[in-house]
Amino acid sequence: MESHDKKIVLFPKWKEEIEGKAFQLVRDKKYDEALENLDLLLDYQETNQEADIARLTCLIELGKQQQAEVLCEELLAKKDDYYFAYVHIYATLLFQANKYHDVSQLLDEVFESETSVPEPYLSQLNTLYQLNESLFKEQTDQQISTTLSKLKEAVEQQDDVLQWHLVNHLHDSDITLFLELFKKMLKSDSINPVVKTVIIGLLQANTFNEEIEIRKFSKKLHINPNAFPYMTDHPVYKNIKKELEEIEQKNPTLYELTDQMLYRYFFVLYPFVSDDINILHIKDAIIYLSSLSFKDEKAIESEQISETLARYIEDLLYYEKVYFSLMKK
Repeated sequence: MESHDKKIVLFPKWKEEIEGKAFQLVRDKKYDEALENLDLLLDYQETNQEADIARLTCLIELGKQQQAEVLCEELLAKKDDYYFAYVHIYATLLFQANKYHDVSQLLDEVFESETSVPEPYLSQLNTLYQLNESLFKEQTDQQISTTLSKLKEAVEQQDDVLQWHLVNHLHDSDITLFLELFKKMLKSDSINPVVKTVIIGLLQANTFNEEIEIRKFSKKLHINPNAFPYMTDHPVYKNIKKELEEIEQKNPTLYELTDQMLYRYFFVLYPFVSDDINILHIKDAIIYLSSLSFKDEKAIESEQISETLARYIEDLLYYEKVYFSLMKK
């Protein structure tokens, strides 16, 4: 049948015949054939709760996990009288696929948004939730243990790219098991400064309230991450950013480049930020380097810059190199 013919409304008798055939095929476990008939009803927008459940059953039995999940989300969005039945089916589908995080997220949202969950769904969902939380914790603990082992190996092999990926992978994770390793990494000269900044951010996000030692560029510093300002909240960072904002209206593209360079500069330097740092010199150096892409070679060669500006430019270029050292490997 051509697609334009499918706009014709089904006669009630024909609809009943297709439904009856589809439901019988589901009972006979002929899910492929049943799905074809149910999809035909869907083409005509002739569907109901019983047909939706039958279609979902076919997708699940045929192993079409992604399609089944999409259908569940569509059914949940209806918010009709069968909402809690769909929640139970969807949660069970995710649970059977070992998607414990998704189950937890789904049921948390349901319990938070719904003032009353009727029986028997309340008991069923509570039982599933408790079992899921137990398995979710086991899965998470295993993942953390594996990540810790891989990170130790990456440190031993001085693989800073792998360190970068593994440490970034720990956002929203319990980092308790990593604390001793993090302390060693922050003091080690073999760890990339960019990786150290990510570690400091993780400690701050987890409100780690203890003084630690950090080494970067042959310098040593002791800070309490919980009491030290976040990188983008640091007064020096904010002051330089404010100075750069004067070019935002005149040249938004240039401003975007300067803003990105400032972020990279601080990401490498942090937390070794001196209060007496010359904000205006840094601003000028950032603007100079960011504007090079707008100038031709002759203009660049003929431009005269001071020794002080040249020194800051050299520093910025060094920090750029350190930042991108992980990205280009």
